[in-house]
Amino acid sequence: MLLSSCQTLQFYTQAVGGQMEILHKSRPNGPIIASPDTDPKLRKQLVAVEGIRRFASEHLSLPGHDSYGKYADLQREHVTWTLYAAPEFSLEPKRWWYPTLGKLDYRGFFKESDAEALATELRGEGFDVQVGGVDAYSTLGWFHDPVLNTFVHSADVDLAELIFHELTHRKYFRGGATVFNESFANAVAEEGVRRWLKHEGRTADLKKFEARLIRRAEFYDRIEWTRAELEKLYASDLPPEEMRRRKSAIFADLRDRFRELRRRWGGRGLEWWLTRDINNADLVSLHTYQKHVPTFHKLLADCGGDLDVFYKRVKKLEIPEEEDE
Repeated sequence: MLLSSCQTLQFYTQAVGGQMEILHKSRPNGPIIASPDTDPKLRKQLVAVEGIRRFASEHLSLPGHDSYGKYADLQREHVTWTLYAAPEFSLEPKRWWYPTLGKLDYRGFFKESDAEALATELRGEGFDVQVGGVDAYSTLGWFHDPVLNTFVHSADVDLAELIFHELTHRKYFRGGATVFNESFANAVAEEGVRRWLKHEGRTADLKKFEARLIRRAEFYDRIEWTRAELEKLYASDLPPEEMRRRKSAIFADLRDRFRELRRRWGGRGLEWWLTRDINNADLVSLHTYQKHVPTFHKLLADCGGDLDVFYKRVKKLEIPEEEDE
């Protein structure tokens, strides 16, 4: 119990310290844009952010005036590192409890070394683990989230999708419902980018974005096929060694399916998935962000595309807790 308490204190101490660093380094966008000493590339991106924030407030009923009005250079590649974990023979995520938020399916750290230390510990306990860098996150209204160097230089379509996603968390966040929250934010972000590009008259970019969403759906189709195969395997009574062998074969098949997708798409996409071992935690992290996206898109369509009505109905939407774990 003493060790657990010490680890908990260390976790929240690093979390508070990391957030305070962000707040300390944040500066208003306006003076940065106006300064002749500002890098022209950064100025261009911050101008784009200002337009995206304004569109979020005026056309998506998102709190665009409350976040991303400042900029912070953290002088590192990622703002945090997130850890997902699942048992060797299960797709049920390990969950952690947070004050005011309830149980969530991940653990976040401001230092990669801290995330890797927990990853090593969990692997020693037999868990499949994934650690990945995160470029942005929402404080859910506790603070005015700034633009960060970790994502500011993304293409403006990617900036818009990210900002709309994070502002959706600020709009509404359901405690203890990771999959619900991330799927909701993804659905709003996708619809938001569509509306933003139409508003800007960027027909060609809208066509490219729609093609991206088709590729995204194809990717997740392969993931869901793999999840179904693994769930059947994990429900069997096979000996552990045989289960490991078949698990490895299923993930090898997934990589083959990804290679087929990349050949069809062209380019160097899916490189990350083809150059490392995939495990249960990787599928858990993806499921978190995508599981209920079709449900939210359908709900928005049922609301006639009216986002204000949609948000009200989302708050009343019931998804059983066991389906969201």
